[in-house]
Amino acid sequence: MKSGKGKIGLISSHGGHLTEILSIKDACEGWDTFFVTYEGVAPSKLDNVYFIKNGWFRNPIHVLLIWFKVFSILLKERPKVLLSTGAEIAIPIFLVGKLFFGCKLVYLECSAQVTTPSLTGRILYRITDLFMVQWKPLLNCYGSKALYRGGLI
Repeated sequence: MKSGKGKIGLISSHGGHLTEILSIKDACEGWDTFFVTYEGVAPSKLDNVYFIKNGWFRNPIHVLLIWFKVFSILLKERPKVLLSTGAEIAIPIFLVGKLFFGCKLVYLECSAQVTTPSLTGRILYRITDLFMVQWKPLLNCYGSKALYRGGLI
């Protein structure tokens, strides 16, 4: 489906992060969407999805290769917005999206993070355009840019 608004890339690891991103997908109505996630059983049922091998961050050669893969995905899709619920899969995608494609970055801290911020959240906080938390105590952990609007998922 083609829309006039542009594209949103929905980025998440599998499991709970993917469940969360799927639960907010309806908020992207009117936008074309694509997914980037890890290979697995549940993600294989998604439409317009790109898969990245899990564990890429453990091997220096895979780290280098992931940058090329991410760049090629974003070059093909040309998103205006990248939205993620975590985890580490969002880091290279957000960095490439911001630096090379001028994407707006939206990060929604995982609902499992109640009192302590995630590593991904701490890394991406400074470069996001919109950073949201789902638990009020997390506002004390992040700066003034973090927004709390209640449980979003």
